[in-house]
Amino acid sequence: MKSLVAKYLVEFIVIITGISLSFYVENLNQNNYKENLKNQSLKRVLKNLETDTRDFEFNLEANRKAIYSSDWISERNNNLQFYSKDSVGFHLNRAIYFNTIFVDNQEEYRGLQNSGLIELIENENIVTNLQQKYIVHEFFKKIENSIMDRRLYLDDFANRNLKYKSYKTDNLGLAIDRIYTGKQNIPQHIIEALKDKRTYHNFYIKRIKSRLKADTNLVELIKNEIND
Repeated sequence: MKSLVAKYLVEFIVIITGISLSFYVENLNQNNYKENLKNQSLKRVLKNLETDTRDFEFNLEANRKAIYSSDWISERNNNLQFYSKDSVGFHLNRAIYFNTIFVDNQEEYRGLQNSGLIELIENENIVTNLQQKYIVHEFFKKIENSIMDRRLYLDDFANRNLKYKSYKTDNLGLAIDRIYTGKQNIPQHIIEALKDKRTYHNFYIKRIKSRLKADTNLVELIKNEIND
Protein backbone atom coordinates (compact mmCIF):
# COMPACT_ATOMS: atom_id res chain seq x y z
CA MET A 1 0.00 0.00 0.00
CA LYS A 2 2.80 2.36 0.91
CA SER A 3 4.53 1.77 -2.41
CA LEU A 4 1.29 2.36 -4.32
CA VAL A 5 0.60 5.57 -2.43
CA ALA A 6 4.13 6.74 -3.07
CA LYS A 7 3.81 5.84 -6.75
CA TYR A 8 0.51 7.70 -7.18
CA LEU A 9 1.82 10.63 -5.19
CA VAL A 10 4.85 10.90 -7.44
CA GLU A 11 2.64 10.63 -10.53
CA PHE A 12 0.32 13.31 -9.11
CA ILE A 13 3.25 15.62 -8.41
CA VAL A 14 4.64 15.03 -11.91
CA ILE A 15 1.26 15.82 -13.47
CA ILE A 16 0.76 18.97 -11.35
CA THR A 17 4.32 20.09 -12.10
CA GLY A 18 3.82 19.45 -15.80
CA ILE A 19 0.58 21.42 -15.85
CA SER A 20 2.18 24.26 -13.87
CA LEU A 21 5.16 24.36 -16.20
CA SER A 22 2.84 24.32 -19.20
CA PHE A 23 0.88 27.29 -17.85
CA TYR A 24 4.13 29.07 -16.96
CA VAL A 25 5.60 28.57 -20.43
CA GLU A 26 2.33 29.58 -22.10
CA ASN A 27 2.13 32.70 -19.93
CA LEU A 28 5.78 33.50 -20.63
CA ASN A 29 5.25 33.10 -24.37
CA GLN A 30 2.15 35.30 -24.23
CA ASN A 31 4.02 37.99 -22.29
CA ASN A 32 6.93 37.82 -24.74
CA TYR A 33 4.49 38.08 -27.63
CA LYS A 34 2.86 41.17 -26.12
CA GLU A 35 6.27 42.64 -25.34
CA ASN A 36 7.34 42.15 -28.96
CA LEU A 37 4.13 43.76 -30.19
CA LYS A 38 4.70 46.70 -27.87
CA ASN A 39 8.27 47.14 -29.11
CA GLN A 40 7.19 46.89 -32.74
CA SER A 41 4.60 49.61 -32.14
CA LEU A 42 7.17 51.79 -30.38
CA LYS A 43 9.55 51.36 -33.32
CA ARG A 44 6.81 52.61 -35.63
CA VAL A 45 6.19 55.51 -33.23
CA LEU A 46 9.89 56.34 -33.63
CA LYS A 47 9.42 56.44 -37.41
CA ASN A 48 6.46 58.80 -36.93
CA LEU A 49 8.64 60.99 -34.71
CA GLU A 50 11.24 61.20 -37.49
CA THR A 51 8.53 62.30 -39.92
CA ASP A 52 7.18 64.83 -37.42
CA THR A 53 10.68 66.26 -36.96
CA ARG A 54 11.07 66.80 -40.71
CA ASP A 55 7.63 68.45 -40.85
CA PHE A 56 8.44 70.65 -37.87
CA GLU A 57 11.69 71.81 -39.47
CA PHE A 58 9.86 72.62 -42.70
CA ASN A 59 7.18 74.51 -40.78
CA LEU A 60 9.77 76.44 -38.79
CA GLU A 61 11.49 77.66 -41.94
CA ALA A 62 8.23 78.58 -43.69
CA ASN A 63 6.94 80.52 -40.70
CA ARG A 64 10.28 82.27 -40.18
CA LYS A 65 10.23 83.42 -43.79
CA ALA A 66 6.66 84.70 -43.36
CA ILE A 67 7.75 86.68 -40.28
CA TYR A 68 10.83 88.10 -41.99
CA SER A 69 8.83 89.29 -44.99
CA SER A 70 6.05 90.67 -42.83
CA ASP A 71 8.62 92.74 -40.92
CA TRP A 72 10.25 93.79 -44.19
CA ILE A 73 6.94 95.15 -45.52
CA SER A 74 5.89 96.80 -42.25
CA GLU A 75 9.22 98.54 -41.68
CA ARG A 76 9.44 99.89 -45.25
CA ASN A 77 5.81 100.69 -45.99
CA ASN A 78 6.28 104.46 -45.79
CA ASN A 79 9.18 104.29 -48.24
CA LEU A 80 8.15 101.55 -50.65
CA GLN A 81 8.71 103.91 -53.59
CA PHE A 82 12.44 103.37 -53.07
CA TYR A 83 12.14 99.60 -53.59
CA SER A 84 11.38 97.66 -56.74
CA LYS A 85 7.91 96.25 -57.17
CA ASP A 86 9.54 92.86 -57.61
CA SER A 87 10.96 93.05 -54.07
CA VAL A 88 7.69 94.33 -52.64
CA GLY A 89 5.79 91.55 -54.40
CA PHE A 90 8.27 88.92 -53.24
CA HIS A 91 7.94 89.87 -49.56
CA LEU A 92 4.21 90.58 -49.61
CA ASN A 93 3.59 87.18 -51.20
CA ARG A 94 5.69 85.42 -48.54
CA ALA A 95 4.10 87.37 -45.70
CA ILE A 96 0.61 86.37 -46.84
CA TYR A 97 0.99 82.90 -48.34
CA PHE A 98 3.81 81.18 -46.47
CA ASN A 99 1.59 79.11 -44.20
CA THR A 100 1.71 75.47 -43.15
CA ILE A 101 -0.67 72.56 -42.59
CA PHE A 102 0.64 70.06 -40.05
CA VAL A 103 -0.51 66.48 -40.64
CA ASP A 104 0.48 63.88 -38.06
CA ASN A 105 0.11 60.10 -37.90
CA GLN A 106 -1.39 59.00 -34.58
CA GLU A 107 -2.30 55.48 -35.69
CA GLU A 108 0.46 53.68 -33.77
CA TYR A 109 -0.14 55.67 -30.59
CA ARG A 110 -3.89 55.01 -30.78
CA GLY A 111 -3.13 51.36 -31.45
CA LEU A 112 -1.03 51.17 -28.28
CA GLN A 113 -3.89 52.73 -26.34
CA ASN A 114 -6.70 50.62 -27.76
CA SER A 115 -4.82 47.31 -27.50
CA GLY A 116 -3.75 47.92 -23.90
CA LEU A 117 -0.10 47.49 -24.91
CA ILE A 118 0.61 50.97 -23.59
CA GLU A 119 0.27 49.49 -20.08
CA LEU A 120 3.37 47.36 -20.77
CA ILE A 121 5.56 50.44 -21.18
CA GLU A 122 7.76 50.47 -18.09
CA ASN A 123 8.82 54.11 -18.24
CA GLU A 124 5.82 56.23 -17.29
CA ASN A 125 7.54 59.30 -18.77
CA ILE A 126 7.05 57.81 -22.24
CA VAL A 127 3.31 57.45 -21.73
CA THR A 128 2.99 60.98 -20.32
CA ASN A 129 5.13 62.49 -23.07
CA LEU A 130 3.16 60.74 -25.81
CA GLN A 131 -0.13 61.94 -24.35
CA GLN A 132 1.16 65.51 -24.16
CA LYS A 133 2.60 65.29 -27.67
CA TYR A 134 -0.67 64.52 -29.40
CA ILE A 135 -2.60 67.04 -27.30
CA VAL A 136 -0.09 69.68 -28.41
CA HIS A 137 -0.46 68.53 -32.03
CA GLU A 138 -4.14 69.43 -31.91
CA PHE A 139 -3.16 72.83 -30.53
CA PHE A 140 -0.74 73.32 -33.45
CA LYS A 141 -3.60 72.76 -35.87
CA LYS A 142 -5.72 75.37 -34.10
CA ILE A 143 -2.90 77.92 -34.38
CA GLU A 144 -2.54 77.10 -38.09
CA ASN A 145 -6.28 77.61 -38.52
CA SER A 146 -5.96 81.05 -36.92
CA ILE A 147 -3.12 81.90 -39.32
CA MET A 148 -5.19 80.65 -42.25
CA ASP A 149 -8.16 82.81 -41.19
CA ARG A 150 -5.93 85.88 -41.39
CA ARG A 151 -4.54 84.78 -44.74
CA LEU A 152 -8.06 84.50 -46.09
CA TYR A 153 -8.72 88.05 -44.92
CA LEU A 154 -5.69 89.19 -46.94
CA ASP A 155 -6.60 87.17 -50.04
CA ASP A 156 -8.68 89.86 -51.71
CA PHE A 157 -5.95 92.47 -51.38
CA ALA A 158 -3.34 89.99 -52.66
CA ASN A 159 -5.45 89.04 -55.69
CA ARG A 160 -5.92 92.70 -56.58
CA ASN A 161 -2.32 93.78 -56.03
CA LEU A 162 -0.06 90.81 -56.75
CA LYS A 163 0.69 89.26 -60.13
CA TYR A 164 2.55 86.07 -60.93
CA LYS A 165 5.68 86.58 -63.01
CA SER A 166 6.38 82.86 -63.12
CA TYR A 167 5.74 79.69 -61.14
CA LYS A 168 9.24 79.72 -59.68
CA THR A 169 9.49 78.22 -56.16
CA ASP A 170 12.00 78.39 -53.33
CA ASN A 171 13.77 75.54 -51.51
CA LEU A 172 10.51 74.71 -49.69
CA GLY A 173 8.59 74.38 -52.94
CA LEU A 174 6.52 77.52 -52.27
CA ALA A 175 5.78 80.09 -54.99
CA ILE A 176 7.88 83.26 -54.70
CA ASP A 177 7.86 85.05 -58.06
CA ARG A 178 5.09 87.68 -57.81
CA ILE A 179 5.21 91.40 -58.50
CA TYR A 180 3.35 94.12 -56.61
CA THR A 181 1.01 95.99 -58.95
CA GLY A 182 -0.74 98.24 -56.44
CA LYS A 183 0.01 101.69 -55.10
CA GLN A 184 3.38 102.27 -53.51
CA ASN A 185 2.11 102.38 -49.94
CA ILE A 186 0.10 99.44 -48.65
CA PRO A 187 -3.09 100.46 -46.75
CA GLN A 188 -2.66 100.56 -42.99
CA HIS A 189 -5.41 98.00 -42.32
CA ILE A 190 -3.47 95.50 -44.44
CA ILE A 191 -0.28 96.26 -42.53
CA GLU A 192 -2.13 95.70 -39.26
CA ALA A 193 -3.52 92.41 -40.55
CA LEU A 194 0.01 91.33 -41.50
CA LYS A 195 1.26 92.22 -38.02
CA ASP A 196 -1.60 90.29 -36.46
CA LYS A 197 -0.78 87.29 -38.63
CA ARG A 198 2.89 87.64 -37.72
CA THR A 199 2.00 87.33 -34.02
CA TYR A 200 0.47 83.91 -34.64
CA HIS A 201 3.46 82.82 -36.74
CA ASN A 202 5.77 83.76 -33.89
CA PHE A 203 3.64 81.98 -31.29
CA TYR A 204 3.55 78.89 -33.53
CA ILE A 205 7.34 78.86 -33.89
CA LYS A 206 7.85 78.94 -30.11
CA ARG A 207 5.49 76.00 -29.62
CA ILE A 208 7.14 74.01 -32.43
CA LYS A 209 10.63 74.55 -30.98
CA SER A 210 9.42 73.42 -27.57
CA ARG A 211 7.86 70.27 -29.07
CA LEU A 212 11.02 69.49 -31.04
CA LYS A 213 13.01 69.54 -27.81
CA ALA A 214 10.45 67.29 -26.09
CA ASP A 215 10.45 64.89 -29.06
CA THR A 216 14.24 64.59 -28.92
CA ASN A 217 13.93 63.49 -25.30
CA LEU A 218 11.04 61.17 -26.18
CA VAL A 219 13.10 59.41 -28.86
CA GLU A 220 15.81 58.57 -26.31
CA LEU A 221 13.26 57.29 -23.79
CA ILE A 222 11.64 55.02 -26.38
CA LYS A 223 15.00 53.67 -27.58
CA ASN A 224 15.93 52.79 -24.00
CA GLU A 225 12.55 51.11 -23.47
CA ILE A 226 12.99 48.96 -26.59
CA ASN A 227 16.56 48.01 -25.70
CA ASP A 228 15.60 47.09 -22.15
